[in-house]
Amino acid sequence: MELNKFSETFPDVLISSGVNFNDERGMFKKTIYGEEIKSLMGEVRELLCVNSKQKVIRGLHFQNPPNQVSKFVTCTQGEIFDVFLDIRKNSNTYGKHHGILLNENDKNAIFIPQGFAHGYSVLSKSATVIYLQSGDYNPDFDCSINPLSIDINWHIENPIISDKDRNSINFKEFKSKF
Repeated sequence: MELNKFSETFPDVLISSGVNFNDERGMFKKTIYGEEIKSLMGEVRELLCVNSKQKVIRGLHFQNPPNQVSKFVTCTQGEIFDVFLDIRKNSNTYGKHHGILLNENDKNAIFIPQGFAHGYSVLSKSATVIYLQSGDYNPDFDCSINPLSIDINWHIENPIISDKDRNSINFKEFKSKF
């Protein structure tokens, strides 16, 4: 796995590049592996696999301290626009966001550290997203920011959003615990 900074603006967010091999049997994608996982995430506590329909937005999700989590995200079927939002109140990039296209044909995954909210939109007919999470899901610390309350181009029209995300706090009213 080769790790690179997402950008100079967001040096803590990383892109990993691995293997994507296709033949007559199907596809083999290996984007998250090696010793770097432990140094970035510590212990991996959960592996999540999510399938979503076109025009779905999931997010912007995070867990508050002391149960904050980092995530390593890849797309194994379809295409998504993956977004992260800095919610670390003392950060130079607080309130700034960025995104990246991830799809079944690339060799990439994105590492999103603690202190960032995460979400994605589904651009293809459907998409399967797999991610590692550094901590257990804890409903008492689980939070989200309404994904439509911040100026993010999700690259879709008429999004499908859960009631939870639609009723989440607007970013302008959000008070960070990070």
